[in-house]
Amino acid sequence: MKKQVLSLLLMLSLLFSLGAAVLAEDAAFVFDDAALLSGEQTEIINGLGAQILADTGVRVCACLSGDTGEDIRAFAADSYDRRVGAPEGMLLVYDPSSGSYSYYLCGDRLSGLGEEELTKLFDAFLGAPTYFDGVYNYMNLVSAYLSGASSTGEVSAGDNPNIPDERLLDRVADLAGVVDASRLAALNALADEVSETYQCDVAVAFVQSLEGRYIVSYADDFYDYKGYGYGPDDDGILLLVSVGDREFGETTYGYGKTAFTDYGMQHYLEPRFTPFLGENDWAGAAEQFIRDAGVLLKQAREGRPYDYYGSERVVEKKSFRDIAPGAAVISAIIGFFSGGIPAGAMKRKMKSVEKNYGAANYARGGLNLRRSDDRFLYANVSKTPIPRETEHRSSGGGSSVHFSSSGRSHGGSHGKF
Repeated sequence: MKKQVLSLLLMLSLLFSLGAAVLAEDAAFVFDDAALLSGEQTEIINGLGAQILADTGVRVCACLSGDTGEDIRAFAADSYDRRVGAPEGMLLVYDPSSGSYSYYLCGDRLSGLGEEELTKLFDAFLGAPTYFDGVYNYMNLVSAYLSGASSTGEVSAGDNPNIPDERLLDRVADLAGVVDASRLAALNALADEVSETYQCDVAVAFVQSLEGRYIVSYADDFYDYKGYGYGPDDDGILLLVSVGDREFGETTYGYGKTAFTDYGMQHYLEPRFTPFLGENDWAGAAEQFIRDAGVLLKQAREGRPYDYYGSERVVEKKSFRDIAPGAAVISAIIGFFSGGIPAGAMKRKMKSVEKNYGAANYARGGLNLRRSDDRFLYANVSKTPIPRETEHRSSGGGSSVHFSSSGRSHGGSHGKF
């Protein structure tokens, strides 16, 4: 009897495990057989896939596998049947060991994708800096096509009715209630001044929660669907801060991708405003970000965006403060050899000269002061430091881009505080 009960329990456990595996597979939109993604990245992609499925009814998936066999197209078809199985869907398969890729389409919703659109999808995946970014770009671009985006992946307000023609919120929007009214008004005045001066939106938004969403997609959608962007090309940058999640995301679009490079955001903007965020000084962070964004915009409009040049390191022109100590030592050495040695030789020849400790022998007609002035030798001046210009080389860092759910290509950066 005991053996029968034990056998029954084992069978139930096995059935439960198989059922859990099937449910997990059904909930998955990325199959990371090659273990190229972290747990957090997998969760973000699965969340994006679930959102696309809810919005469009199409199951968009990706498979990263190092064991696709000799016929990757047959592998893609078989994987779709076994692991996706949706009447409307797409599966992108990539083999990192060989660099080969293929896809499988099912249903009528994606039947209109032509060679140009498919090429854009593959480029969005292959051109990304990481596997995570590649899968993220590919899935968002498929979603954009389903929403009626053009083949380039760039949409306008006319192409996507969800994107308003005008900005719906102030340039500094406090949806979390963390900035007092008077300070918020001052921040908006500053943001308006910088944006109008350089004809590029500089905006900040505080929200209480990301509601479980990925900070990058949240910031992109906030920018697009709240109508941010200056002029016909919607140029700008938005800093979105989730107070409750303690995360920030910068999203750029149009000329913003030129003025605010990856290097500029990560090495100039972020080190300067994130300390304020860490101390819960939300208004201080916003002000620092807006002012520094103006500095980078000015430098970009002058034809020298703050960026990384060269494949190995940044070669920066040194300021006077940087070179002064070394220059002083070098000048002293040169002065010693060019002036000190000849002066010493002349001194040895002047044997008859004696020291005179009084000034009377040298005075001729006394001292007559006709005018006296008070002059300040020092002053305390508050200025925004200008980023040191980097030496231009053959290759630049620029902005890495990703596709938002609207189909637009955004640049940006993100982090925690």
